[in-house]
Amino acid sequence: MDPSAPNFDSLRAQLIDDAVAFDTDNPANLALEADLLGAVADVNAGEAGPAGPVGIVVLGQAGQPAGALRDLAQDLKDATATEAGFDTVIVRSPAATAAVSDSLTRAQVEKGQYALISEPNHAAGVRAFAAEADAFTIPWALVTAILLVLVAVAAGVSFFFAKSND
Repeated sequence: MDPSAPNFDSLRAQLIDDAVAFDTDNPANLALEADLLGAVADVNAGEAGPAGPVGIVVLGQAGQPAGALRDLAQDLKDATATEAGFDTVIVRSPAATAAVSDSLTRAQVEKGQYALISEPNHAAGVRAFAAEADAFTIPWALVTAILLVLVAVAAGVSFFFAKSND
């Protein structure tokens, strides 16, 4: 096992305990955990978006590729499904973030991740993740207009070629 890899069993147990997990034992984690618990409570109450119930993992060291963070988030979501039932699990390291969710689309997760990593305050980042994920919408009016224009152009071209073959 990679010595720099987070302790999966410890992260799993912490998530089940209170929805917040750390890979390091740092005195600063106590204050950060209190802030994160407040952010998680806001998200889970629906005040900051549809991402809840949410679990968050904070890694103390950079160096894990984004794919590894996403795999960790998915594995932790799967491993805590029975006890905690998280819909969304977020993993944040100093240099990257990853999230997985059952209710959010991939586009919503991507927007949320960008908002999260852009926010230096971890608790504010969790709220920003949920708010951005909730704010993402597909511009159906624009999509419909583009489709109508394409149909009109196709009909016009078909009519032109039909007339020129007569």
